[in-house]
Amino acid sequence: MHVSKAKHLLCLTGIALLLMTVGSMTSFLFPLHTGVDQNCFLTVARAWLEGRLPYRDIFEQKGPLLYLLHIPAAAFPQGRFFGVYLVQTAVWVLLLLGFERLARICMPGSTVRTQLAVAAWSALAIVTARCYSRGDNAEEFCLVPVVFALCDLMQAVRAEQTAFSRRILLRNGIFAGLVLWIKFSMLGFFIGWCLVIGVLLWRDRGFLTALRAGLWFLLGMALTAVPVLLYFGLHHALRDLFDVYFLANATLYPRKITMLDRVLDFFRSDLYKNPVMVPLILFGAAFCTKGRKLREKAAVWVPLSLLYVFVFIGGVRYRYYLLILGAFVPFGIIALRQILQNYVFSKHESAWFAVRLCMYPAILALTGNCLYFIGKPRSYYPQVQFAEKMEAGKILLNYNFLDGGFFLMSGTKLPDSRYFCKVNIYREQLPEMFEEQERIICERSADYAVIRREKAETWAEKYSYVPFYENYEKIADAEEQYDGYCYELYQRKENDD
Repeated sequence: MHVSKAKHLLCLTGIALLLMTVGSMTSFLFPLHTGVDQNCFLTVARAWLEGRLPYRDIFEQKGPLLYLLHIPAAAFPQGRFFGVYLVQTAVWVLLLLGFERLARICMPGSTVRTQLAVAAWSALAIVTARCYSRGDNAEEFCLVPVVFALCDLMQAVRAEQTAFSRRILLRNGIFAGLVLWIKFSMLGFFIGWCLVIGVLLWRDRGFLTALRAGLWFLLGMALTAVPVLLYFGLHHALRDLFDVYFLANATLYPRKITMLDRVLDFFRSDLYKNPVMVPLILFGAAFCTKGRKLREKAAVWVPLSLLYVFVFIGGVRYRYYLLILGAFVPFGIIALRQILQNYVFSKHESAWFAVRLCMYPAILALTGNCLYFIGKPRSYYPQVQFAEKMEAGKILLNYNFLDGGFFLMSGTKLPDSRYFCKVNIYREQLPEMFEEQERIICERSADYAVIRREKAETWAEKYSYVPFYENYEKIADAEEQYDGYCYELYQRKENDD
């Protein structure tokens, strides 16, 4: 590798390490990640290594590729999330490269240092946004294929006549396939991508050319499906894959939000709670397409709009859902860069560079999602407190809530059931999940059980199943102030006889 390229890659790696060390709870600064989804991903990966097949033997609803990305962490018995931290760092190096390429396309003639600045500040805006949710979200891993596909799209529409080689079409189909097997609800971007390219190819080169392009794209997606379908087919689990990953996600989540609420939530949730990232996206998209040809405007607004619609159309809204829109943040940074260059940076460029260099880590440390947890002793975490009360190797039931990280910290085993925890589905939609957990309680097949409530709830209203208190006795309790949860740890009672 050329020396300058090696130095550049080293610089990108340094930025990625800084972002992940301070901005993600997977880093070595924290004993664990307090997020429930993140612990679910890691628990499924550990179970997979131990011989349990996702979907068939353990019920969790993200894509198989996401669990595969957590295998490195699962392979570290005492490494906690350290393997995820390493994977995330590699992902962010790729993402920074993608942001640089997008800056190169949108700012012809710009210097390498300018492109690096756009990439670095874009990454900072994403990692410090509330939707980043302390790191290790499915959306985070989908950002890379989305950003690189966006680069290919922008490069194509800026050409005089739309033309795509088979290699590029195949590559973007693979990008879409990667997203499909991580979290398929984010495929709205690629639907928009295909619409823009399909219409332009049809107009510029004819219907058959557009049709052939679509087939090459679908072939790329099919290439990603072959190993997945083959693996689960050989394990006689294709039906489980379909039922849990696709069908359950599409039909079982509660949807009680009205269309008006969905529109209003953009202002009261997405914009209000992400006051830097969302305005950057909207302002940048408007600025970078102002005065441009219709095809360039479509290349930004159509995929962005369809991505947002397909993520939120179901009426389910969690704060990390918005993270995938971070692929469009560089447009906002580019817009700010061009405005400030004319009025601020044009004078005393070296001094401004030094100021920005100092501001970068300060902003990350003071506005990141993990600020509250930095410096907290291990004893602060209920997971650590309870681990001291449990014997490693015993069976733990995570009762009636998502995986809180108690398996990871205590070294306990999962129950002999698909339902090691309760996912966000109501009893009416999936009664089997509740019945299985109650079976474990009645049969006293778990040595320990941990329960959780929000501070506004009472134990009696959330845990009213009488056999639980007949078969288990409380041995510890704890609170986590930041997320506002109360926990209790129960141990199986000794038989009276």
